Amino acid sequence: MSDSLNSAEDAAAHPAATRQLAAKSHCPSPEGEGEEGAVPSTPHNQWTRAKMVAFLRELAATQSVAAAARAVGMSRTAAYNLRNRLQGQPFALGWEVALECGMHALAQAVMDRALNGEEIQHYYHGELVGTTRRFDNRLAQWVLENPWRVGRHQIAREYAGGDFEALLERIEYASLDWEKGEAIPGPGWPFRTKRVAEENEAQFLKRSWYLADGNEYLQRRGRPGR
Repeated sequence: MSDSLNSAEDAAAHPAATRQLAAKSHCPSPEGEGEEGAVPSTPHNQWTRAKMVAFLRELAATQSVAAAARAVGMSRTAAYNLRNRLQGQPFALGWEVALECGMHALAQAVMDRALNGEEIQHYYHGELVGTTRRFDNRLAQWVLENPWRVGRHQIAREYAGGDFEALLERIEYASLDWEKGEAIPGPGWPFRTKRVAEENEAQFLKRSWYLADGNEYLQRRGRPGR
C-alpha cells in the first residue's frame, strides 16, 4: 500500500486506504478514538473490526459458521445477525468470498475423491480385517454443477476473491458501509483513481467465469424447445 496519497481524487478512489493511514498515525478512527489515539475498550461479547476479519479468515478456512464464530469468542447466531445487519456492505461480501474459497476447496476434495476414492475400514470382532475404496461424489457434484445456488452476489465475490486480503483490510480499517462511488476491493487495490478502478473491473468482466456461465445458461434457455 502506498505511504501517501497525491490528490483528493486518489483519496476518493480508495477511502479505506486513507482510514488505514489515519489509524497508523493515531488519528481518529471510523469508530472514533479518544484523546492521544487511545482506543476505548470493547466488551468481549461485541464485534470489533479485528474480530470480523478473524471470523472471515476462519470461515474461509473451515466453511463452518459455528467454528469461525467460536474462534473469535462469538456465537453462530451473533455471526448471522451481524451479516443480516450489514447486508450489502463489505462484511457481507467478505462472507461471500469466504464461500468462494470453500467452492475451490470442494473442487479439490472432489477431484481427490474421484481419483483416489475414500478408504473404508472393515472390522470383525473389533479387529481390522480389510479396507475398500468408495467413490460417491453426488452431493459435492451437485454443488459444483450449481454454483449459482450457493450464496449471493457471485460475480462480486469472484472479483473480490482475487485479492481477499484487500477486502479484509477494507473491512478492518474503513467504514462498515460502502462509501458513495467506492470501488469494490480486488486485484490491484487500492486504486489510485476511479478510472483505474473502472478499467480494472471492466477487464475482470471479460474473463469472469460466473458471467460467462450465466450468459451461456441464458442462451440455452432462449433456444427453441428449451
